[in-house]
Amino acid sequence: MRLSLDFIVRWLGFGWMAYLGFWVGRTLSGPNPNAEQIWATVLLTIAGGSIGLILTQRLIINPLRSLFRQARTVPLSDVILVIMGCMLGLFAGVFATVPLSTLPAPYGNIFPTIVTAILVYFGASILYLRKHDLIELITLIRQQRAASTPPAKPSPEAVSPIAPEIPQRRYLLDTSAIIDGRIAAVARTGFLEGMFLVPSFVLTELQILADSNDDLRRQKGRRGLELLNQMQQSSPLPIEIINHDLPDALRVDDKLIELARQYHCPIITNDYNLNRVAGLQGITVLNMNQLSDALRPPVMQDQRLHVLIRNEGNTRQQGVGYLDDGTPVIVENARHLIGQTIEVIVTRIHQTQTGRLVFAVPVEEE
Repeated sequence: MRLSLDFIVRWLGFGWMAYLGFWVGRTLSGPNPNAEQIWATVLLTIAGGSIGLILTQRLIINPLRSLFRQARTVPLSDVILVIMGCMLGLFAGVFATVPLSTLPAPYGNIFPTIVTAILVYFGASILYLRKHDLIELITLIRQQRAASTPPAKPSPEAVSPIAPEIPQRRYLLDTSAIIDGRIAAVARTGFLEGMFLVPSFVLTELQILADSNDDLRRQKGRRGLELLNQMQQSSPLPIEIINHDLPDALRVDDKLIELARQYHCPIITNDYNLNRVAGLQGITVLNMNQLSDALRPPVMQDQRLHVLIRNEGNTRQQGVGYLDDGTPVIVENARHLIGQTIEVIVTRIHQTQTGRLVFAVPVEEE
């Protein structure tokens, strides 16, 4: 029989709390307990074990599940930086322990541990919060070192120009853009270059929607999580989850604007209010709805047009005209109207790999 980790943790909690109840009963009973005291010890043992089974779920299993769920979204670079910060803080704490241990008791025993813990926390926090500045500093040092190093004399046989390194473009994804899903199709077309950034608080908002009691909100949240998972697996643009929360900003929109200002990158969203507020603060916003309007066909079904019939079509009685952008308009029963400008009604639009075909009929015939 295969034992799950939850089952093992539950029984460990049961055993520990049962032993605690047994120890309390034996302590209160004394060295020579009577029958009533023995029975009370048994009841305390059973009660302690029952409490352990109940509290283990809330105090151990649920926090561990949440921790493992969050750990899947933490980039490896952030983990390495936090470990390096802890090691630096621990190294500084070792040096601080020597003078602090000479203090009189009990300060000489307490202060070294407290100071070391504080230094470890500050080391991890500083490296994590200033990771972008650290990356920029390392890049600047490399560039200065490369500039100070005299270039090697190229051989006449192989001389090739070296293209300058172009910084990678980054885009912040909003919750509405992830749920919409069209950004995945845009990324597959190759029109965008760089990488997508998904803040951890956007993932939290999606998870809250997915756990909502409202059917519509729950469906939106699950759709967003599923689409984001598909983008991580198949999108040509890499997706980075950034755990950079801003406790001072209460609203998700405010956090996105602040992150966009820190990362110097645009926000991709469908939220009209976020679009307006970010634009007023000088943040570039890429709105998927505006992109869809820009790519809308120049003509729509049932639209009336004035077209000059220039030549005949492939089948009988068809005439062909052209829009200003060169799109052919195939007009039924207009072969005898070649050379005339007539009013037509668009019946359907056919998209091909080579372009767009517009089919129409004369207004009189309609």
